[in-house]
Amino acid sequence: MRHMLSQRRASEIWGVSRRTIQRAIQSGKLSISLDGQIDPSEMLRVFGEASGKKEGGAGAPVSEPLAPPNAPGEPPSSAAALSAEIKALRAALVAKDELLAAKDRHIEDMSLSLRLLAAPISQPQPPSQARERNQTFWQRMFGKT
Repeated sequence: MRHMLSQRRASEIWGVSRRTIQRAIQSGKLSISLDGQIDPSEMLRVFGEASGKKEGGAGAPVSEPLAPPNAPGEPPSSAAALSAEIKALRAALVAKDELLAAKDRHIEDMSLSLRLLAAPISQPQPPSQARERNQTFWQRMFGKT
């Protein structure tokens, strides 16, 4: 599960202006999700490797510890590794929830569209109306069958 980025966050990580990202979206070079988020792989495809201007971007090294200070008796690396894993799992969970919500909205939109497109069932006409329909105007006027 990938973490999606807002346009602002993507512009900070890749070092391009938001207007450049908007132009790429409008021209069709860059695709976005239904909720307006950008997949990092799309940014990589269009703009190449992230410049890493701002720390914490994709592929940028983490400069501060992710975990609180270690408890006595714990090796320092295990707490940081567990904390990093928890943070990654929480981000994946948030991304999954957003994806599920988008899927639910899409399903609801599709079911509404199907209901609007459904044609009404026509009722069969009585035989007298069908016979009258086959007659010409003059036959109906003068009663000839």
